[in-house]
Amino acid sequence: MTDSIRASLDQGLDTATAWRIKERLDWIRLAKTPRAARWRITRFIGYARELIGDSDLLEPVRKALATLENHAERVVRRWTSTYTNARMEGLNSLFQAARARARGYRNNRTFITMIYMIASPAGSILKSI
Repeated sequence: MTDSIRASLDQGLDTATAWRIKERLDWIRLAKTPRAARWRITRFIGYARELIGDSDLLEPVRKALATLENHAERVVRRWTSTYTNARMEGLNSLFQAARARARGYRNNRTFITMIYMIASPAGSILKSI
């Protein structure tokens, strides 16, 4: 931890409070089971709300906590789901490559068509021809 962060924490600044809350989120991710994650989310929300108090500057953090509370069960599903975002990341890399090649396209419609050709099975059919 740098001296400036330590000084901000010691002064009780709202920025330091928001940083402290953000850093504590990692604690939830390290839970080993869905039950532990659920427990940690509940404790985290209580901890963060206590730190925030009634500060107007921390309203965005308050909204983020409300979102976490509303979607806690979806977050907990991460511990039991076999799905990953690997396919989306792979497609994104293909789209970025298409964008790099697309400098000569005249409009977005042509670029979108190229993305459909890359991501759809039609792209592999055309390759085999």
